Amino acid sequence: MIIDIRDASVRYRSTGQQVLSGVSLAVAAGDFALVSGPSGCGKSTLLRMVNGLVPHSYRSEVQGTVNVGGRPVAEQTIRQLSTVVGTLLQDPHKQIVGATVFSELAFGPENLALPRADILARIEEVAARVGITHLLQRATHELSGGELQMVAFAGVLVMRPRVVVVDEPLANLDPAASRRLLGELRRFVDDGGAAVVVEHRVEELLEFGPTQVLYLEEGRARYTGDVPGFLREAPVAHVKLPFEALVARAGELPEAPSVPRAQAVSEATRLEYRGVSLGYGERPVLREVDLALGATERVAVLGRNGAGKSTLLRAAVRLIEPSKGEVLVDGAPIGDRSVLSLATTFGYVFQNPSQALFSATVKEELAFGPRNLGWTAEQIAEVSSEALATMLLHHEPDIMNRSPHTLSHGQQRRLTVALALAMRPETLILDEPTAGQDLHTTTTFMERVLGGLRSVYFITHDVDLAITSADRIVIVDGGRIVADASPSELAHREQLWADSGLRATSLVRAVRDRLQGAGTVPHPFELARLTHP
Repeated sequence: MIIDIRDASVRYRSTGQQVLSGVSLAVAAGDFALVSGPSGCGKSTLLRMVNGLVPHSYRSEVQGTVNVGGRPVAEQTIRQLSTVVGTLLQDPHKQIVGATVFSELAFGPENLALPRADILARIEEVAARVGITHLLQRATHELSGGELQMVAFAGVLVMRPRVVVVDEPLANLDPAASRRLLGELRRFVDDGGAAVVVEHRVEELLEFGPTQVLYLEEGRARYTGDVPGFLREAPVAHVKLPFEALVARAGELPEAPSVPRAQAVSEATRLEYRGVSLGYGERPVLREVDLALGATERVAVLGRNGAGKSTLLRAAVRLIEPSKGEVLVDGAPIGDRSVLSLATTFGYVFQNPSQALFSATVKEELAFGPRNLGWTAEQIAEVSSEALATMLLHHEPDIMNRSPHTLSHGQQRRLTVALALAMRPETLILDEPTAGQDLHTTTTFMERVLGGLRSVYFITHDVDLAITSADRIVIVDGGRIVADASPSELAHREQLWADSGLRATSLVRAVRDRLQGAGTVPHPFELARLTHP
């Protein structure tokens, strides 16, 4: 048995919070374990127990049995555990140390004092398997979030551990990269290794054959068993199940949440690109983009990792300047707008929460923007409370006085959205807003965000979120806008999806089979009830 956890409980000393209670997990060679559950339920803490970060790096009290590689974790150093356990973190920025991709992959083997020839051979093999050979000489700071995720995964495989633990691997990856990562993980298991994967997007993992499922709620195991049993028993409001499973359980589906739609779509344009080209240094990313986004639209932006989705919307807040063409906001050149006026027009939420969190407490984080706008303490307190409630963070114990870094990664993402909402912008721009969020949290906060603002532009790899929440979908590929249409219309363009590297999920296939023409797509619960015989 590689991992043997029995009746384990964890309490963090920094917060005094009991995170896990009486959890058990057994993983042997050839096992592929899926761990799921709501945001903040203890999934990441479970992985930290396996790789030794709990208790060695995170000050905590651990009870129960926690053995890895046949020995108690508490009696092994993190260095010793790293030869048994390879870890892919939820936020790849936290584990990348090399200036280039090549130096990043060499870092681990060099610390094992392997011969140079062996290191080069490992790097060449793993880079080819994971599909990042073309990135080897690139600087890591130039990579997109998805590209960085694949590099971090390669850095794990190059160490040749016995078990790989992965935290939310699909959060930053396009469908093609997701399949490549999961396929290599499955191959690793088939070759005699083992894997433990934490993931909310259950459907994508099922075709790679998980051997067991552990579902956590509030730090306790609510389900332990095989995949068929999980599909029958998983709470449908909290777990993103395949559409076929929703149809089979149509009688127990809750009322579909209502995503408010604009009563009348204004012809006013909020953000416009006229012949815009964008890039970094000598590296072009987008070429001659013509695009107009309305002041009352919900627009989803889809595309492969590194296609330029984030680059496109960064130009809206002048985080990148065009090398050619013109960007306009409310009909005026963006260069004529002050930083202050852009900050109240666009609330921008980064893909990586650590780029936006720098204050000692959540209260200080929320106050920073409004204070710079000259708001009173009473106004700041009001908008802070509203923003936390919208992002479902108001019930967290002593939330205002906590360090943002004591929150789970999913909670940190929601906090960054709350920071943007506290500025009361006219339009919200979100880069992967739902990554690391369970279905219930995603549904609730998207419902509130979409209902509270007239226009929202969001980048996502979650195809189902795009087709059910957006009025319009823009697809970026090959440095250009290759599609711009309604969700239902795009769902029926099968060749476009394949050419753009998108995945036809079970919901997309259901839309093709059951809905015709352009327009919006109903919530999966509603469509499942209509489909159920």
